[in-house]
Amino acid sequence: MTERSKKVVVTGAKGFIGRRLVDALRKKRHEVVELDLPGIDISELYPDDPIYNKTLKGTDTIFHLAVMNLEHCKQDYRECIKANILGTASIMEIARKIGVRRVIYSSASSIYGDPITTPVSESHQQLPLTLYGATKLAAEKVIHSYSKNFDLTYGIFRFTNVYGIGQVNGLIPTVINNLLNDKKIQVTGTGEQTRDFIYVDDIVNALMQAMDHPKYSFICNLGSGCMFSVNEIIASLAGFTGKEAHINYVPLQIDREAFRADLKWYRELFGDRHKFTPIEDGLYKTVEWWRNIIKGLCEYKHECDCFEAASYTCTKEPGEYCGKYREFSKKNETT
Repeated sequence: MTERSKKVVVTGAKGFIGRRLVDALRKKRHEVVELDLPGIDISELYPDDPIYNKTLKGTDTIFHLAVMNLEHCKQDYRECIKANILGTASIMEIARKIGVRRVIYSSASSIYGDPITTPVSESHQQLPLTLYGATKLAAEKVIHSYSKNFDLTYGIFRFTNVYGIGQVNGLIPTVINNLLNDKKIQVTGTGEQTRDFIYVDDIVNALMQAMDHPKYSFICNLGSGCMFSVNEIIASLAGFTGKEAHINYVPLQIDREAFRADLKWYRELFGDRHKFTPIEDGLYKTVEWWRNIIKGLCEYKHECDCFEAASYTCTKEPGEYCGKYREFSKKNETT
């Protein structure tokens, strides 16, 4: 490692955001330890296990991205609580035992519930509408309590709606796939509900900034600060794909009508050095990525027979990028 490089751990390293973060960290010459399923269940990590002590010894920063998502939380509340709360407690206990300097956690704007006003600041009331949101809020409290009692700092980012290259589940990839395959798009409610969408690379940039700055613990929103309706997003994606959107509106169950993050505290902490990706640019990049997947090409235009689009993995090496991707990454790291 170079003088400025660090040993870092990324939980959820094979997830949508985790993959992008791991690659960005390695390009900066950081030593990265990846923790993720199926090999490792973070809720069952034990700090006294010599294997983990040896593997994680010397870690400066832990990026805790591992999470059971909203849809899975709806299906299994016990596993949701285990993964999102107990898993976080396990990570914090390991951080304490091995002397980690900082833990950076991916929380979610869903902790706020249905906003009273927008934009939503960090001091807004926190009344989650879902178990997923409740577990993310509980995890924040676990992290805070460890920081207060032991010698480590934390950075908590409350993500809004993250999208971009590599995402295979969620509103935007579902709409793109349906458009490209001439299928109907199902929308809950009128489609006029608004969200704050942020491109994945903007998330990665913020996470990496937080390794060293600020020196003290913090909690802040992380979104674009812009608000777009579901219908507007679909219309833009239809334009980029050159397809006509056929929408089936279904009754809305529990959901919030509008959300936009207040970024004043984020800018106070990190300044205006980083400009967020405009929604049109981010959507265009995402559509082009999906076009290449359907054509049998990976993100870097390499033809690849072993690439599985549904899971974004190499079928010959489950859970890993394809070899061609790795060769491309190493080549670019030296240029």
